[in-house]
Amino acid sequence: MDARHEHRSEIKLPETRNTASQLTDGDWFASMSGTRQKDAAELQQLPHVARHHALVPQTGLHPMRYTLISMLIIVSVFIVDQPTSSQDLHPGIIGKDDRVLLDEQGPPWDAIGQVNVSGYRMALRCTGTLVAPNLMVTAAHCVMDPWSKKPYPLHDIHFLAGVRRAESKGHATAQCLHFPKDYQFIPPEKILPTLLTQKVTLRSFLTDVVVVVLDTKLTVDPAPLAEGLSPQPGLRLVHVAYAADRRFMPSAHFDCHLLSSDTKPFWFNDCDTHPASSGGPLFIRTDGTHKIAAIMLGIVAHDYNVALPISEWAELTRNTSCSE
Repeated sequence: MDARHEHRSEIKLPETRNTASQLTDGDWFASMSGTRQKDAAELQQLPHVARHHALVPQTGLHPMRYTLISMLIIVSVFIVDQPTSSQDLHPGIIGKDDRVLLDEQGPPWDAIGQVNVSGYRMALRCTGTLVAPNLMVTAAHCVMDPWSKKPYPLHDIHFLAGVRRAESKGHATAQCLHFPKDYQFIPPEKILPTLLTQKVTLRSFLTDVVVVVLDTKLTVDPAPLAEGLSPQPGLRLVHVAYAADRRFMPSAHFDCHLLSSDTKPFWFNDCDTHPASSGGPLFIRTDGTHKIAAIMLGIVAHDYNVALPISEWAELTRNTSCSE
Protein backbone atom coordinates (compact mmCIF):
# COMPACT_ATOMS: atom_id res chain seq x y z
CA MET A 1 0.00 0.00 0.00
CA ASP A 2 1.22 3.54 -0.70
CA ALA A 3 3.40 4.82 2.14
CA ARG A 4 1.21 7.87 2.44
CA HIS A 5 -1.79 5.74 3.36
CA GLU A 6 -0.86 5.58 7.03
CA HIS A 7 -2.32 3.12 9.52
CA ARG A 8 -2.78 4.06 13.13
CA SER A 9 -4.34 2.79 16.36
CA GLU A 10 -4.65 -0.93 16.97
CA ILE A 11 -7.69 -2.81 15.73
CA LYS A 12 -9.62 -4.66 18.42
CA LEU A 13 -12.38 -7.17 18.03
CA PRO A 14 -15.40 -6.51 20.24
CA GLU A 15 -15.25 -7.97 23.73
CA THR A 16 -18.95 -8.56 23.99
CA ARG A 17 -21.38 -11.45 23.80
CA ASN A 18 -23.81 -9.53 21.67
CA THR A 19 -23.74 -9.32 17.90
CA ALA A 20 -26.24 -8.15 15.34
CA SER A 21 -27.32 -11.10 13.28
CA GLN A 22 -28.55 -9.50 10.08
CA LEU A 23 -27.62 -6.16 8.54
CA THR A 24 -28.05 -4.93 4.98
CA ASP A 25 -25.41 -3.03 3.09
CA GLY A 26 -26.19 -0.01 1.05
CA ASP A 27 -24.17 2.08 -1.30
CA TRP A 28 -21.52 2.29 1.34
CA PHE A 29 -23.43 4.99 3.12
CA ALA A 30 -24.85 4.76 6.55
CA SER A 31 -27.71 6.56 8.13
CA MET A 32 -30.45 5.36 10.35
CA SER A 33 -34.07 6.36 10.27
CA GLY A 34 -36.49 5.89 13.09
CA THR A 35 -39.97 7.12 13.70
CA ARG A 36 -39.86 6.39 17.39
CA GLN A 37 -37.42 5.52 20.12
CA LYS A 38 -36.87 1.85 20.94
CA ASP A 39 -35.54 0.86 24.33
CA ALA A 40 -32.87 -1.79 24.85
CA ALA A 41 -35.36 -4.48 25.82
CA GLU A 42 -37.37 -3.92 22.66
CA LEU A 43 -34.22 -4.01 20.55
CA GLN A 44 -33.40 -7.48 21.81
CA GLN A 45 -36.76 -8.72 20.55
CA LEU A 46 -36.04 -7.64 16.99
CA PRO A 47 -35.50 -10.60 14.66
CA HIS A 48 -32.18 -9.24 13.39
CA VAL A 49 -30.49 -8.98 16.81
CA ALA A 50 -29.42 -12.05 18.69
CA ARG A 51 -27.68 -12.43 22.04
CA HIS A 52 -25.08 -15.12 21.78
CA HIS A 53 -21.43 -15.82 22.40
CA ALA A 54 -19.69 -13.90 19.62
CA LEU A 55 -16.06 -14.68 20.30
CA VAL A 56 -13.93 -17.77 19.97
CA PRO A 57 -10.39 -17.97 21.39
CA GLN A 58 -7.75 -16.28 19.21
CA THR A 59 -10.09 -15.86 16.24
CA GLY A 60 -12.34 -12.95 17.24
CA LEU A 61 -15.85 -13.03 15.85
CA HIS A 62 -17.35 -16.47 15.39
CA PRO A 63 -16.90 -17.32 11.67
CA MET A 64 -20.50 -18.50 11.28
CA ARG A 65 -22.18 -15.78 13.33
CA TYR A 66 -21.09 -12.40 12.13
CA THR A 67 -23.92 -10.55 10.49
CA LEU A 68 -24.72 -9.10 7.11
CA ILE A 69 -25.30 -5.37 6.80
CA SER A 70 -25.71 -2.96 3.94
CA MET A 71 -23.17 -0.31 3.08
CA LEU A 72 -24.56 3.06 2.19
CA ILE A 73 -22.22 4.14 -0.54
CA ILE A 74 -23.07 5.13 -4.08
CA VAL A 75 -20.90 3.52 -6.75
CA SER A 76 -21.50 4.53 -10.34
CA VAL A 77 -19.90 2.85 -13.32
CA PHE A 78 -20.02 4.71 -16.64
CA ILE A 79 -23.35 6.36 -15.80
CA VAL A 80 -25.50 6.95 -12.75
CA ASP A 81 -26.95 3.63 -11.71
CA GLN A 82 -30.58 2.94 -12.44
CA PRO A 83 -32.29 0.94 -9.69
CA THR A 84 -34.00 -2.26 -10.65
CA SER A 85 -37.61 -2.90 -9.81
CA SER A 86 -36.69 -5.74 -7.44
CA GLN A 87 -34.50 -3.71 -5.11
CA ASP A 88 -35.40 -1.61 -2.10
CA LEU A 89 -35.70 2.00 -3.26
CA HIS A 90 -35.65 3.40 0.28
CA PRO A 91 -32.85 1.65 2.16
CA GLY A 92 -32.07 3.17 5.54
CA ILE A 93 -35.55 4.66 6.07
CA ILE A 94 -37.24 3.32 9.20
CA GLY A 95 -40.99 3.68 8.94
CA LYS A 96 -41.83 7.23 7.86
CA ASP A 97 -39.03 9.30 6.36
CA ASP A 98 -38.27 11.90 9.05
CA ARG A 99 -35.47 13.63 7.17
CA VAL A 100 -35.79 17.33 6.36
CA LEU A 101 -33.74 19.56 4.11
CA LEU A 102 -31.23 21.50 6.20
CA ASP A 103 -31.30 25.13 5.08
CA GLU A 104 -29.46 26.45 8.13
CA GLN A 105 -25.82 27.40 7.60
CA GLY A 106 -22.91 28.10 9.92
CA PRO A 107 -21.32 25.83 12.55
CA PRO A 108 -21.40 22.88 12.63
CA TRP A 109 -23.45 22.36 9.46
CA ASP A 110 -20.90 23.95 7.11
CA ALA A 111 -18.31 21.38 8.24
CA ILE A 112 -20.36 18.57 6.67
CA GLY A 113 -19.80 17.92 3.00
CA GLN A 114 -19.71 15.60 0.04
CA VAL A 115 -16.99 12.98 -0.35
CA ASN A 116 -16.66 12.40 -4.08
CA VAL A 117 -14.29 9.90 -5.66
CA SER A 118 -13.88 10.16 -9.41
CA GLY A 119 -11.65 8.00 -11.52
CA TYR A 120 -11.39 5.99 -14.69
CA ARG A 121 -14.87 4.69 -15.64
CA MET A 122 -16.30 5.08 -12.13
CA ALA A 123 -17.49 7.49 -9.45
CA LEU A 124 -18.32 7.11 -5.77
CA ARG A 125 -20.25 9.30 -3.35
CA CYS A 126 -20.31 9.50 0.46
CA THR A 127 -20.53 12.10 3.25
CA GLY A 128 -17.76 13.44 5.48
CA THR A 129 -17.17 15.99 8.23
CA LEU A 130 -14.36 18.50 8.74
CA VAL A 131 -12.88 17.99 12.24
CA ALA A 132 -9.85 20.30 11.77
CA PRO A 133 -9.11 22.87 9.05
CA ASN A 134 -7.32 20.18 7.02
CA LEU A 135 -8.86 16.96 8.42
CA MET A 136 -12.03 15.19 7.28
CA VAL A 137 -13.49 12.02 8.77
CA THR A 138 -15.61 9.53 6.85
CA ALA A 139 -16.17 5.79 6.47
CA ALA A 140 -13.06 3.94 5.30
CA HIS A 141 -15.00 1.99 2.69
CA CYS A 142 -15.67 5.31 0.95
CA VAL A 143 -12.04 5.61 -0.13
CA MET A 144 -11.41 1.93 -0.93
CA ASP A 145 -11.58 0.39 -4.39
CA PRO A 146 -13.66 -2.80 -3.95
CA TRP A 147 -12.04 -4.39 -6.98
CA SER A 148 -8.35 -3.80 -6.16
CA LYS A 149 -8.95 -3.71 -2.37
CA LYS A 150 -6.63 -0.70 -2.20
CA PRO A 151 -7.31 3.00 -1.58
CA TYR A 152 -8.26 5.08 -4.58
CA PRO A 153 -5.55 7.47 -5.85
CA LEU A 154 -5.32 10.48 -3.55
CA HIS A 155 -5.94 12.97 -6.35
CA ASP A 156 -9.29 11.26 -7.07
CA ILE A 157 -10.63 11.78 -3.51
CA HIS A 158 -12.42 15.14 -3.18
CA PHE A 159 -14.17 16.89 -0.28
CA LEU A 160 -16.66 19.72 -0.78
CA ALA A 161 -17.72 21.38 2.46
CA GLY A 162 -21.10 22.98 3.07
CA VAL A 163 -22.62 22.24 -0.33
CA ARG A 164 -25.83 24.15 -1.00
CA ARG A 165 -27.07 23.50 -4.52
CA ALA A 166 -24.41 24.94 -6.88
CA GLU A 167 -22.29 26.50 -4.11
CA SER A 168 -19.92 25.17 -1.47
CA LYS A 169 -17.84 26.54 1.39
CA GLY A 170 -14.61 25.03 0.12
CA HIS A 171 -12.97 22.23 -1.85
CA ALA A 172 -9.87 20.13 -1.17
CA THR A 173 -8.37 16.83 -2.28
CA ALA A 174 -6.71 14.13 -0.20
CA GLN A 175 -3.03 14.48 0.70
CA CYS A 176 -2.82 11.26 2.74
CA LEU A 177 -5.09 8.83 4.60
CA HIS A 178 -4.94 7.82 8.27
CA PHE A 179 -6.57 4.42 8.86
CA PRO A 180 -6.75 2.56 12.16
CA LYS A 181 -3.74 0.34 12.68
CA ASP A 182 -4.26 -3.12 11.17
CA TYR A 183 -7.29 -1.87 9.23
CA GLN A 184 -8.38 -4.51 6.76
CA PHE A 185 -10.80 -3.76 3.98
CA ILE A 186 -13.38 -6.53 3.59
CA PRO A 187 -15.29 -5.97 0.33
CA PRO A 188 -18.71 -7.37 -0.52
CA GLU A 189 -18.63 -10.96 -1.70
CA LYS A 190 -20.36 -9.82 -4.87
CA ILE A 191 -20.03 -6.27 -6.19
CA LEU A 192 -23.26 -5.23 -7.87
CA PRO A 193 -22.92 -1.60 -9.06
CA THR A 194 -26.55 -1.44 -10.21
CA LEU A 195 -27.81 -1.94 -6.65
CA LEU A 196 -28.24 0.89 -4.17
CA THR A 197 -26.67 -1.16 -1.40
CA GLN A 198 -23.98 -3.83 -1.12
CA LYS A 199 -24.10 -6.62 1.47
CA VAL A 200 -21.15 -7.09 3.79
CA THR A 201 -20.49 -8.70 7.16
CA LEU A 202 -20.70 -6.67 10.34
CA ARG A 203 -17.06 -7.56 10.92
CA SER A 204 -16.09 -5.34 7.99
CA PHE A 205 -17.28 -2.31 9.99
CA LEU A 206 -15.12 -2.89 13.09
CA THR A 207 -12.59 -0.23 12.05
CA ASP A 208 -14.44 1.27 9.09
CA VAL A 209 -13.20 4.84 9.51
CA VAL A 210 -10.57 7.02 7.87
CA VAL A 211 -9.29 10.49 8.60
CA VAL A 212 -8.32 12.25 5.38
CA VAL A 213 -5.57 14.87 5.54
CA LEU A 214 -6.54 17.49 2.97
CA ASP A 215 -4.17 19.39 0.71
CA THR A 216 -5.74 22.71 1.74
CA LYS A 217 -6.86 24.20 5.05
CA LEU A 218 -10.50 25.14 4.58
CA THR A 219 -11.88 28.36 6.04
CA VAL A 220 -14.77 26.54 7.68
CA ASP A 221 -15.29 26.02 11.41
CA PRO A 222 -14.58 22.34 12.11
CA ALA A 223 -17.20 20.28 13.93
CA PRO A 224 -16.36 19.88 17.64
CA LEU A 225 -15.80 16.36 18.97
CA ALA A 226 -17.97 14.77 21.68
CA GLU A 227 -15.13 13.01 23.49
CA GLY A 228 -15.55 11.31 26.84
CA LEU A 229 -19.18 10.46 26.15
CA SER A 230 -20.90 7.71 28.15
CA PRO A 231 -23.64 6.54 25.78
CA GLN A 232 -26.96 5.35 27.13
CA PRO A 233 -29.98 4.00 25.22
CA GLY A 234 -32.28 6.85 24.33
CA LEU A 235 -29.45 9.34 23.76
CA ARG A 236 -30.79 11.98 21.37
CA LEU A 237 -28.96 12.24 18.06
CA VAL A 238 -28.98 14.35 14.91
CA HIS A 239 -27.87 12.68 11.68
CA VAL A 240 -26.90 14.79 8.66
CA ALA A 241 -25.83 13.56 5.22
CA TYR A 242 -25.71 14.37 1.54
CA ALA A 243 -27.89 11.46 0.53
CA ALA A 244 -28.24 10.31 -3.06
CA ASP A 245 -31.87 11.40 -3.29
CA ARG A 246 -30.98 14.97 -2.19
CA ARG A 247 -27.34 15.20 -3.23
CA PHE A 248 -26.94 18.97 -3.41
CA MET A 249 -28.62 19.84 -0.09
CA PRO A 250 -27.95 18.23 3.28
CA SER A 251 -30.74 16.16 4.82
CA ALA A 252 -31.09 15.98 8.59
CA HIS A 253 -33.01 13.72 10.94
CA PHE A 254 -33.43 15.61 14.19
CA ASP A 255 -34.35 13.85 17.42
CA CYS A 256 -33.44 10.30 16.45
CA HIS A 257 -31.96 8.03 19.12
CA LEU A 258 -29.28 5.61 20.14
CA LEU A 259 -30.98 2.24 20.56
CA SER A 260 -28.11 0.15 21.87
CA SER A 261 -24.33 0.24 22.25
CA ASP A 262 -24.08 -3.24 23.80
CA THR A 263 -22.62 -4.78 20.63
CA LYS A 264 -19.18 -3.22 20.92
CA PRO A 265 -18.01 -1.07 19.29
CA PHE A 266 -21.17 -0.24 17.34
CA TRP A 267 -24.03 2.16 17.93
CA PHE A 268 -27.39 0.88 16.67
CA ASN A 269 -29.71 3.81 16.07
CA ASP A 270 -33.03 4.79 14.52
CA CYS A 271 -31.82 7.73 12.43
CA ASP A 272 -33.22 7.78 8.88
CA THR A 273 -30.57 7.57 6.19
CA HIS A 274 -30.13 6.76 2.51
CA PRO A 275 -27.34 5.74 0.09
CA ALA A 276 -24.40 8.18 -0.18
CA SER A 277 -24.71 8.89 3.56
CA SER A 278 -21.84 6.60 4.56
CA GLY A 279 -19.51 8.50 6.84
CA GLY A 280 -22.17 11.10 7.66
CA PRO A 281 -22.03 12.49 11.22
CA LEU A 282 -24.27 11.75 14.18
CA PHE A 283 -24.31 14.71 16.56
CA ILE A 284 -25.27 15.10 20.19
CA ARG A 285 -26.14 18.47 21.72
CA THR A 286 -24.35 19.47 24.91
CA ASP A 287 -24.21 22.93 26.49
CA GLY A 288 -26.05 24.32 23.47
CA THR A 289 -23.46 23.00 21.00
CA HIS A 290 -23.77 20.18 18.46
CA LYS A 291 -20.75 17.85 18.69
CA ILE A 292 -19.95 14.86 16.48
CA ALA A 293 -20.32 11.62 18.41
CA ALA A 294 -20.28 8.95 15.67
CA ILE A 295 -20.27 8.35 11.91
CA MET A 296 -22.88 6.36 10.02
CA LEU A 297 -21.74 3.12 8.37
CA GLY A 298 -24.67 1.00 7.15
CA ILE A 299 -28.19 -0.24 7.53
CA VAL A 300 -29.77 -3.31 9.08
CA ALA A 301 -32.87 -4.17 7.09
CA HIS A 302 -35.61 -1.64 8.00
CA ASP A 303 -35.14 -1.99 11.75
CA TYR A 304 -32.11 0.13 12.61
CA ASN A 305 -28.84 1.51 11.30
CA VAL A 306 -25.28 1.10 12.53
CA ALA A 307 -22.68 3.77 13.38
CA LEU A 308 -19.13 3.84 14.74
CA PRO A 309 -18.69 6.06 17.84
CA ILE A 310 -15.94 8.61 18.35
CA SER A 311 -14.29 6.45 21.00
CA GLU A 312 -13.07 4.23 18.15
CA TRP A 313 -11.47 6.95 16.04
CA ALA A 314 -10.78 10.11 18.07
CA GLU A 315 -7.06 9.27 18.23
CA LEU A 316 -6.83 9.44 14.43
CA THR A 317 -7.75 13.14 14.56
CA ARG A 318 -4.63 14.03 16.59
CA ASN A 319 -2.31 13.92 13.57
CA THR A 320 -2.96 16.74 11.12
CA SER A 321 0.04 15.99 8.93
CA CYS A 322 1.21 13.21 6.63
CA SER A 323 4.36 12.54 8.64
CA GLU A 324 4.79 9.89 11.29
